[in-house]
Amino acid sequence: MKTCVILNPMAGRGVAGQRRGELEAALRAAGLDFTLLTTHARGGATELAYQAVERGFSTLVAAGGDGTINEVVNGIVGSARSGVGTATLGIVPLGTGSDFAKMIDGSASSDLSTAIRRIAAGNTRPVDVGQISVETGGRELQRAFINGLGAGIDAQVAVEVARVTWATGLAAYIIASLRALASYKTSQMLVRYDGRELRRRLYFATVANGRWQGGGFLLTPGAEIDDGQLDLCAVQSLRLDQVIRYYPRLLDGSHVALREVTTARARTIEISSATPFPVATDGEVVATDATRVTIETLPGAVQLLA
Repeated sequence: MKTCVILNPMAGRGVAGQRRGELEAALRAAGLDFTLLTTHARGGATELAYQAVERGFSTLVAAGGDGTINEVVNGIVGSARSGVGTATLGIVPLGTGSDFAKMIDGSASSDLSTAIRRIAAGNTRPVDVGQISVETGGRELQRAFINGLGAGIDAQVAVEVARVTWATGLAAYIIASLRALASYKTSQMLVRYDGRELRRRLYFATVANGRWQGGGFLLTPGAEIDDGQLDLCAVQSLRLDQVIRYYPRLLDGSHVALREVTTARARTIEISSATPFPVATDGEVVATDATRVTIETLPGAVQLLA
């Protein structure tokens, strides 16, 4: 198995880079034939992934957080679409949140040894990917995600978490959430999904493949990464007292029972608003002034080492 490991040394507030030696030792101990490459700028993992497929690597390992996984997935999907080739995806979770890794049985956010053993075992499963088209500032952006997309205040949280450089994990996302709540203005949004419509003033609309986002918030507790569909969670604008009362319910998934919350499962979802809104995929900000985003499921688009 010819393996290319793509390490984002800045993931986890720089912890991923500090663990490079440990990572390489574990890969060698597992008997893997690997080449390790490091990213140097945002989007770099996508380019490295694409180039690795061109060079004949059959397995690409994303070593970092959800953003790193996202970039590698975009490289895999892009190379397959263009006819260059394809590769399986491995994950070593070393990020701030590492939410997607929670969908793999036995994975912990910093459990490097378990991740390496899984990669060395070579067992794969097909998992779905979300493909998006975002209209923003007169342009149209396209990219894929593997864990989730946020439109509204949850995307604003991704903007804020990048500024909270002194905290990690769930704590960083809670602090960022409070900052976003203090400044975010809700707007009228239209959500279309499989022939149905929701027109409300929304705090956010999350479209997810995985269950967790934001470092541990269980936003879509029923989501499965291989069912050929994406899960929608849309939350209406709330009073401050409701925000305070309901906020803890995002941690255990019980918010889905609230009448202010709409959930659904669909293969195609569209979110639009006359008021520009932020959009983030897998915790990384894609646009801050989107007016429309269309999301469709790509069933089984990636083979995951699991």
